Amino acid sequence: MASKDKHIHQEHFIVRASETAPHQGMHMSALAKLLQEVAGNNARSLAFDITDMQAQKLSWVLHRLHIHIQRMPKWREEIQINTWPALGDAIRAYRNYEILDSEDQPLVRSLSYWMVLDLKSRKATRIPENLTKRTFSDRPLVLEATTKRLKPFDSMAAENSMTFHTHSYHLDMNKHVNNTHYLDWLLEVLTEQERQDLSELDVVFLRELYAQQSITVERYQQQLQILDASKQVIAVAEWS
Repeated sequence: MASKDKHIHQEHFIVRASETAPHQGMHMSALAKLLQEVAGNNARSLAFDITDMQAQKLSWVLHRLHIHIQRMPKWREEIQINTWPALGDAIRAYRNYEILDSEDQPLVRSLSYWMVLDLKSRKATRIPENLTKRTFSDRPLVLEATTKRLKPFDSMAAENSMTFHTHSYHLDMNKHVNNTHYLDWLLEVLTEQERQDLSELDVVFLRELYAQQSITVERYQQQLQILDASKQVIAVAEWS
């Protein structure tokens, strides 16, 4: 069913076998890749996608991803993804996602927080004025925006940890590790049953990763974090 709101971008997908876990539910990273795809397609139609930004020596980077899961899509299931952008302030922009089944029943809701990266300095910068002055959908955010800070925990308290290595095939057009791979590493320290029963994931991306780096993923109760070889915190997360 087409959206009546011209600001709402909509796409349909059928979940592929390569995107599913042993229980036939979709991998979180596979779902995040679809969110990334529809976001890019919508941004392109609105003339502010990554290629438009790169022409200004800028790019979009994901700062935070908050996901509420009612049920993960299943293998061969047809799903509909609705997405729409919303401005936050001069530093942060939001993007909303709704994932529905073939009967328009809600499966997943997600709110992502985006910042603009200066490609020369590799630092966050203000959103260009030509975007902050634009009018987008006045539809409410799909999840309430939060300013809650997710704090790293002491590695000595970690209940479980795993080590991974980044490779060139993890890099995206911003020449750093794509955010979807962070999700794979973070969730790997959970048990298979915990991954299957996951109902909420909130991830804050703090620093960039590049190819050929060693990282450690740690878990403490409902908290997760990624550290690089120098023990700098790369990302933090909470789950339930």
